[in-house]
Amino acid sequence: MNATDRSPLFVVEEVLCSYPISTTYDSCPRYLFYALLLAVCITRWTGWLADVFLGAAATYAGTAAIQAFILVSSPAKYQPPQKVSIPWIPDNTSLWNDFPALITETNEIDIIPAAIELDADAVLSIVVTAYLVFLPLQCWSRIFAQERISSIIFSLWNALMFAGSISSLIYWPTLKKTPIQYAFCLPQLPPISPISSDGWESWELTSTWNSSVWTIFSNDSLLLQLNDVCFYPCFNTTQVLRQQTSLQATVASGDNRFTKRHKFWGKVIYSQRYIYSLVALSMVLNVLLMLIKVLPYHSRVPSSRVWEIWKERKNILRGLKEDFSAAAHGAPGRRGSMVEKTGTQLPLWKRASRYVTFRTMGLWAKVTFDVVIIFAVVFSIVVSPLTVIAFVVWIEYYIRHDGPSQETPQQVGQWSPLVSLALLMISAAIHKLKFWVAPRHEIEQNIEELKQEIERLETLRDRKSNTREFHSLRDRFSSEGRHDDCNQIE
Repeated sequence: MNATDRSPLFVVEEVLCSYPISTTYDSCPRYLFYALLLAVCITRWTGWLADVFLGAAATYAGTAAIQAFILVSSPAKYQPPQKVSIPWIPDNTSLWNDFPALITETNEIDIIPAAIELDADAVLSIVVTAYLVFLPLQCWSRIFAQERISSIIFSLWNALMFAGSISSLIYWPTLKKTPIQYAFCLPQLPPISPISSDGWESWELTSTWNSSVWTIFSNDSLLLQLNDVCFYPCFNTTQVLRQQTSLQATVASGDNRFTKRHKFWGKVIYSQRYIYSLVALSMVLNVLLMLIKVLPYHSRVPSSRVWEIWKERKNILRGLKEDFSAAAHGAPGRRGSMVEKTGTQLPLWKRASRYVTFRTMGLWAKVTFDVVIIFAVVFSIVVSPLTVIAFVVWIEYYIRHDGPSQETPQQVGQWSPLVSLALLMISAAIHKLKFWVAPRHEIEQNIEELKQEIERLETLRDRKSNTREFHSLRDRFSSEGRHDDCNQIE
């Protein structure tokens, strides 16, 4: 086992085994997704055009969220490490020219077959960005939430994005725990980088990794049966939603070396705390503003209408001053009036008690809550866009270190989503012209259908109105103890 560096039986090189980012999540579709989110925000007043952009972006993000659920529910399970003896090669060997990630100055390594799922990076970027955009849209835009059914759909979609974001944030940090991987090669045949797996043959692993490696390189017939010029233990791994043949091994030279990748991960983890803090702050602010809409509290601040806040700023400020003045001066009762007449000085605790009443505490709570709403509105307007920009820049910088894209922009898998969106926009635009191109009988038919729909809606409205009146009368008679009248109504 102690072969010389000029004629070792085999050499060991560090490799990066990974499943590359899927075509649907590659650079062009991702950038198109970011552009769609921006287009939704810009065109949200246009109606049909914003619906097209929103539908395309939402379905794309929904697919990523479902994959996040699958990834987090099927974490990688690593086998116990196995020792493998390797030929001793000194640092001053001439093999560095052909093997830039050569393992030297050791005669033993640990083998733990594993692979990195790079889809986790792209999925994280998509679902978190979608959540950071969809949540403020539901909070601020009356166009998308003016109907109850729209609010329900938006709420369900935000719940899906929130669950997908949590799943991605849980799964993503596990990537840095992937063990170091190796390739075993003949010293005369350096590996091709990158190289894809052709599958795994059962004969390649006998009893132990140590026995398998030495058996293969000691037997020429077995060596010739290898699908590649090197032996890759990581090709014996599987990943949910992936074909085994899509696994790639790249020589871990430069930034891909295990030690340098961990230094880069250290920088990522250091900056991660700031990004996560921004994400959490943006989420809390927008959720708070959404809760204010449904809480039975009538604030002076119309938190769901930003432009009205600016238009009514003077009235809002005047009202806050009045509430603050009323809370600060308290509400003296009859005891306080008697003191003023007699001139008798009451103890301090009795004078302070005039400020500790249910009325004054309610006024202070009202002032405090309105001030909190104003600060939440201002910070949400500033923090939400800043968080989206910061997160996209941060995660795309990280994805850039995953390696080159699997496909170039010229390939159909990259530009096909853009073509699909363009065709959808053309179809929606043509559909808007249906009454202009329709003949007279089609227009009359649409009028009849609309009349029937109006009658149906009026019937539904009257039924709901009667139901509301019934419940109101029943509650009133019940509170008055008129049970006989309640039975008559029923």
